[in-house]
Amino acid sequence: MRVEDIIDIHSHILPGIDDGASSPEAALHMLKEARHQGIREVIATPHYSRRFQNNCPERIRELCGELQKMSREKRLEIRIHSGQEILYSENVPGMIAQGELLTMADSHYVLIEFYPGASYLEILRAVRTLVMEGFSPILAHVERYRALRDEERLEELTGQGAYMQMNFSSVSGNWMNETVRWCRKMLREQYIHFMGTDMHDVTLRKPETEAAVRWMRKKLDQRYMRNLLRGNAEKIIRDEKI
Repeated sequence: MRVEDIIDIHSHILPGIDDGASSPEAALHMLKEARHQGIREVIATPHYSRRFQNNCPERIRELCGELQKMSREKRLEIRIHSGQEILYSENVPGMIAQGELLTMADSHYVLIEFYPGASYLEILRAVRTLVMEGFSPILAHVERYRALRDEERLEELTGQGAYMQMNFSSVSGNWMNETVRWCRKMLREQYIHFMGTDMHDVTLRKPETEAAVRWMRKKLDQRYMRNLLRGNAEKIIRDEKI
């Protein structure tokens, strides 16, 4: 596949709505850099959490439309879809079902995060509950949860209907780093379904894919890599089963 065919399913590009882009200009700068990094489509996933409780679906869709229009005016060939990164609580399944929280690109897929110290039982129960409600949970930046460093647990969650998203930046660090080694191992063993930049700005948490993609080209099965970078994300957008 061409590097410029990536779909980024985890980004904080909408201006002024969470801890991501601080302004429309900053958002456009992020999108421009994303295009340079080979990203052609983005799912905007602003936070829903205790800190960011007022990000209503209508506002998110409105901002996506405004940013899409601005990007076209700047001749940035990038497509923007709406979504949300949802911090899980017992109220979340009902809120999604009632349309109070957004799924990914209006599909049945939902991007879910937990506190880093969440227990495995907490994550497993959340996955089961969401699946019972008819949703397919994608666990955001799976590398952050110590409870999921056990491969058997990843297998069980996947068997229950969950999908795993990993950040590009977690793959491209120093190979001596424990998290980098774990991420690369999980990719080689094909436990991961999606990649995302989790971009928040163009300095500390910028859209950066090139180093990770270089490693993937050398180490991963090419069909798996295509699905990881685009194919599986296309199924989110088409609301198809992976």
